[in-house]
Amino acid sequence: MRRVCAEWGGVGERASLRRSMILARDRVAATRAVAYFLMVGGAVVGTCALLVPGFAGGTTAGVLATLVVGGASVLAGACCRVMPQRMPESFWVAVPVLGVLIIGGLNLATEDVSVSAHLYYLWPLLYAATFLRHDLAYLLLAAASVTDAAVTFSLQPFGVGVTDVAALVTAYCVLTVVVTKLRARADALVAMLEQQALSDPLTGLPNRRAFDRDLVAALDAARRTGAERCLLIIDVDHFKTINDTWGHATGDTVLVRVAAALREATAPGSVGATAARLGGDEFAVVVHGDVGGAHRIAALVRAEVARTSDLPDGLPTLSVGLASTRSGGAEPEALLAAADRALYDAKVHGRDRVSVVEAAPRRRPRTVPQP
Repeated sequence: MRRVCAEWGGVGERASLRRSMILARDRVAATRAVAYFLMVGGAVVGTCALLVPGFAGGTTAGVLATLVVGGASVLAGACCRVMPQRMPESFWVAVPVLGVLIIGGLNLATEDVSVSAHLYYLWPLLYAATFLRHDLAYLLLAAASVTDAAVTFSLQPFGVGVTDVAALVTAYCVLTVVVTKLRARADALVAMLEQQALSDPLTGLPNRRAFDRDLVAALDAARRTGAERCLLIIDVDHFKTINDTWGHATGDTVLVRVAAALREATAPGSVGATAARLGGDEFAVVVHGDVGGAHRIAALVRAEVARTSDLPDGLPTLSVGLASTRSGGAEPEALLAAADRALYDAKVHGRDRVSVVEAAPRRRPRTVPQP
């Protein structure tokens, strides 16, 4: 799985995710969890402060403080639910930290050291263990344990509070460890399923689904930065003849060889590129660079396939269609159509060559002379 991810840019993505505080796929669920935690928790705390005798310490100041915090929590949760897209990444860590501080502050203000007061710390701990990076979840565990102990020992003699603190901190640790371990297993399963869903089983390259995702991402980045992106559509010449003459096992070997050549040409250190198998004998490469860089990748792939060819008549050879966002458009459909036209031109002019769209999409592609 790691090999496949590395081949289509997964290494950089995984490194980015390790630095990120929360996985992108978890942000919607985390937003809802935070919103419901704040709204439900604020409403429950406020209601209990009004209706449960002694809940807020039995003082008017405690009741008012609890109501203010509960109301602010409900309001913050509603804002989070309505405007999740405006939340910065630091928000995901600030929420559980703020939750720990609020719980500790309320317990101290209301002088509440009951078991129910301690158990409120489970809310931010569960959230952190479920959504945040594991190191952040354990840091929050330490913060919650220290806060709970500090509040407890400030309200009770050490000999009285130490038993409660030890038992509850143990419960916090067990909960955090168990949830993070379960989440790690779930993440591994999701990663395996993603790898299976996004890779071609024969060649190990990304499949059409992954290619569509990567093409959209590359073109979105191109529109933001103004950088040029290119698309190569690669077709194995006379592939049906290869299958019909030497059998499908030989055809599969040819496809694997082409995939290996694509890996070599798009390896880290070369022009940034992502290769994929679209289906059958058709491959594609999204090039994060100009036409010159795309030409170099096409030349490397064709040369490597020619070098390893051992079939009669020099087969297999490759026909390549090349389109750029400067000429073929910056929308996925337009760029694909331009590259397909260029590929058709390469086939019409004898195959085993590269054809490039140079100007507007309506302009006839130009076939690059072969050495």
